Amino acid sequence: MNGTRTIKDMSRGELAQWLQERGEPSYRLDQLEGWLYRQDLGSFLDMTNLPRAFREILSREFCLFSLEEVAREEARDGTTKFLFSALDGERVESVLIPDRDRLTLCVSTQVGCRMGCRFCLTGCTGFKRDLTRGEILDQVLLVRAAVRKQGRELTNVVFMGMGEPLDNYDESLAAFRILVSDKGLGFSHRKVTLSTVGLVPQMGRLADENLDLTLALSLNATDEETRSFLMPINRRYPLAQVMAALRGYPLPPRKRFTLEYVVLKGVNHSSLDARRLARLVKGLRVKVNLIPFNPFPGAEFERPSEREVLEFQAHLRQRGLSAFIRQSRGLEISAACGLLRWKKGPDSWALIDRSGRF
Repeated sequence: MNGTRTIKDMSRGELAQWLQERGEPSYRLDQLEGWLYRQDLGSFLDMTNLPRAFREILSREFCLFSLEEVAREEARDGTTKFLFSALDGERVESVLIPDRDRLTLCVSTQVGCRMGCRFCLTGCTGFKRDLTRGEILDQVLLVRAAVRKQGRELTNVVFMGMGEPLDNYDESLAAFRILVSDKGLGFSHRKVTLSTVGLVPQMGRLADENLDLTLALSLNATDEETRSFLMPINRRYPLAQVMAALRGYPLPPRKRFTLEYVVLKGVNHSSLDARRLARLVKGLRVKVNLIPFNPFPGAEFERPSEREVLEFQAHLRQRGLSAFIRQSRGLEISAACGLLRWKKGPDSWALIDRSGRF
């Protein structure tokens, strides 16, 4: 019978102490972590260079994975949504996005989200709990095992799924450190990106850690009033403070900040928005990712036309900004963030009423 503790929720120091208490040699830690993070395992018994008795102890005390895949949807373009169930029955999504020579996995950091952004289905369904470091890492490990069966390899990881990573600061950063560690999954720092709505204190804390972490800001509006309407967090940390925090963040050479900008029909893509955005980022090395809105049931916004998005991109480029349109992926499956979880969830789940329309 498997144990109920999740081994990947333990820090390296905690795991070393656990091994020491059982009289295991010091090199056992590297052996164990090599199996946990570099190999695709089905059980602890697969760790063939460890003593059989020790593998049985691991099986009794720990569970190997904190998540189990319960649904998968694949689009014609190869975009694949994975739905995972946690040990307590809560469910989270991960999205695999193929793009030329890259294979990027978008991972979740919370069950739901407390930021309440009006254009985001996850924000409209409320917050349940934070994910642990093990639950964040298991999304990567389980999807990596699936793509390796197809002869492919994950190249990039982005913390942009369900939840706000900096609202779950300690667990998100613990997972990041294991992702980029030589003792962990071994990803390059350049291949891991974290997105935030702009939690100013946490951005300052992150800046002090000097992690060489690629940072993305979910911007979505160029004036305080519109951003506060779209993103309630802007009332606590106004746009001016967020941009000041971004300017104070140590940006490594040859890197740029990414500004994520969801384009909402008739809301935030005028020529005036382009002028204001250029003023906001003057002197910063940035690229702007324009993301046409993905509708979801009950949404109060509409998707802009291709012409409207192209015109906004042209306005930005005329003002010297690097602006790219993120092509919508997987539109014939549950494209909006959180939609697969919502579709597969209990009938009692409902959208938070923010507009009087649902």
